[in-house]
Amino acid sequence: MSVPTAQAAAPFDLPRLARLTRKELRESLRDRRTIITLVMMPLLLYPLLSVAFQQFFLSNVKGAARPRATLGFSSDQDAQMVLGWLQPLGVRIVNEGAPREPAEPNATFPVEFTVSQFDDLDAAIARLDCDVAIRFSAKQPESAGQDLAIDLDLLTIRGDALSEQAGRVLQTAIGSAGRRILASRLQALGLSQRPEPIETRLRVIAREGGGAGGGGKVSAASIIPFILILMTVTGAVYPAIDLTAGERERGTLEVLVAAPIPRLSVLLAKYIAVVTVALLTATVNLSAMMITLWAGGLSGLLFGSQGVSIGTLLLIFGLLGLFAAFFSALLLVLTSFARSFKEAQAYLIPLMLVSLAPGVASLTPGLELRGPWLIAPLVNIVMLARDLLEGRGSLPAGMVVVTSTSLYALAALLLASRVFGSESVLYSQSIGWKGLLARPDTPQSAPSQTAAWGTLAALFPLLFIANGAVAQAAGFALTYRLLLGAVCTGLVFGGVPLLVALWNRLDLSNTFGARWPVSLFAFLPAAILGVSLWPFAHELVVFARDWGLVSLGEEQLALARTLVEKIRAIPLPVILLSLALVPALFEELFFRGFLFSAVERLWSPRAVIGATGLAFGLFHVVVTDSLALERLPPSFLMGLVLGWVRWRTHSVWPGVLLHCVHNGLLMSLAVLEPVLKARGWGLEEASHLPGLWLGSAAGAVLVAASLLWLVTRRRPESGS
Repeated sequence: MSVPTAQAAAPFDLPRLARLTRKELRESLRDRRTIITLVMMPLLLYPLLSVAFQQFFLSNVKGAARPRATLGFSSDQDAQMVLGWLQPLGVRIVNEGAPREPAEPNATFPVEFTVSQFDDLDAAIARLDCDVAIRFSAKQPESAGQDLAIDLDLLTIRGDALSEQAGRVLQTAIGSAGRRILASRLQALGLSQRPEPIETRLRVIAREGGGAGGGGKVSAASIIPFILILMTVTGAVYPAIDLTAGERERGTLEVLVAAPIPRLSVLLAKYIAVVTVALLTATVNLSAMMITLWAGGLSGLLFGSQGVSIGTLLLIFGLLGLFAAFFSALLLVLTSFARSFKEAQAYLIPLMLVSLAPGVASLTPGLELRGPWLIAPLVNIVMLARDLLEGRGSLPAGMVVVTSTSLYALAALLLASRVFGSESVLYSQSIGWKGLLARPDTPQSAPSQTAAWGTLAALFPLLFIANGAVAQAAGFALTYRLLLGAVCTGLVFGGVPLLVALWNRLDLSNTFGARWPVSLFAFLPAAILGVSLWPFAHELVVFARDWGLVSLGEEQLALARTLVEKIRAIPLPVILLSLALVPALFEELFFRGFLFSAVERLWSPRAVIGATGLAFGLFHVVVTDSLALERLPPSFLMGLVLGWVRWRTHSVWPGVLLHCVHNGLLMSLAVLEPVLKARGWGLEEASHLPGLWLGSAAGAVLVAASLLWLVTRRRPESGS
């Protein structure tokens, strides 16, 4: 008996998706468990947490000793001058081992200090030998004939509560001392003084080993995102179970899947409903937390006197939304395997426990958002939200976190679509992981979209880790590091897709576009494009910097110039092999081969060229050590041109030639720059090219594009 499926249904359209989504949302929001998670838990949880925090702080303050911080100076003269300012104001200076006084919560200067002397104050702060230090950066002696103008550097430890509190106390006290000195001098001498005779600049020093949190303490800025993410996950659990395993148990899922509706529409409607409920949960939790902290007077204690800006809250909400998109797809994958509500809950318990482990690890003091942590699921979101709350988030790190999490969400959603599209859904059976990952019985002409985009999602962390490993191999000669990088590029962009193709019995020639082009004359315009596109790539970089799309500072640019100087000492054939030929070959085989062949059967040519070009451009930005935003416009342009050449020629080889010539020309220009400058052909890195150069390049591009169009007018259909 055959069961009608939705595979032969009408094409996917937005109105149908909207109706399905409304249906799924209505069913989810009517569920009492969803309402309890969405509304009741935040309304009860955060006031209780606020009371618990207040009781905890009060119990610690009540009867506790006054905090004591070690104050460091570089000389006894500096110490005597500062102590002469502080002690008349009532700042308590004690000897080491002196008995502590009871804490006074409302005291003007609630911290007492012991004094020590260090040769290197920065190192002493980093080693935690002292809690706060004062260094005179510019000093004029106090005399009757001079204005007093003293500049101080006040060094504190990043994330250390005692150090930050001591720094605030000293900044307030020194400011008061400066005003007293100004008043007395004006009265006695009548000198013209600037308003603040003693100016203190607060400098935050990272403790040795890096990290946010000092002294072994867990930062509140880490706990808050972790709680919000856990609550967001909780909000998505019940809708995901109810809309998959719950409907299967009630017998309504088979009817819905058998209806004349594309299964992709059904899955997307359920996915959007789960993400929407998760976002509503995140909104209610974030609002309830901030209102509770404000009403309970804990906002200033956790986030400082400045509080949290609206912009920071919006960024954190965006991160919660991104994580909700990823975790909702993951939930749909697991719950689609279950045949009942109870079985789905059994699947999700291990997932929740596994999710807790990296989340708790992200709370570890001293952990920085760098290296592998940038691509670790859940950890990267918590740590980025922590950095945003602490006011030290970086755009490059945020790009890596957002890109990696988006790719993980895409891979999970594609996996869910494969589970949801199986016939086992219709018969209340579980497909099982073995069936999901089973090797096809018959050869396939091209990879599925699930295999292609899933491979793209897997390549991102693999290439990121590979590039990081090459960068850490500083003990090797630069020549071997370049060759090692080329090997990594080949293994990632060539080896992984090849394994996927062999496992899925794919036709390698069609999958990778490794057939001859429709005309051998196509290689000539491809070579011309490779030679003539570099001026436009240069102009896009200059425009990006003019528009402020810059992520590289002067220090990073200086390091890049030093690296180029070292590369010039390497034989040119090695440079061209590792930085031109190998990347061109394997990147084209993946982006214009494996990925292109998977989507060209279902998408329009413009969509295929645009999607593969954008993926190509983003990869060149976020998987490199420099994380240079300036690379996105020229890389995207190259991706579009290479995609168009691939579509016109129906082959990857002209694009390989174009890519190789382009890379080789740029590397040759960089290596030969001193020779070119000696002959008067030098080019400033941040300057626009002469109009004659751009005009000539535009003419060459036009000729090459016209010639390529002429020789590929009878382009065969895809797959022929």
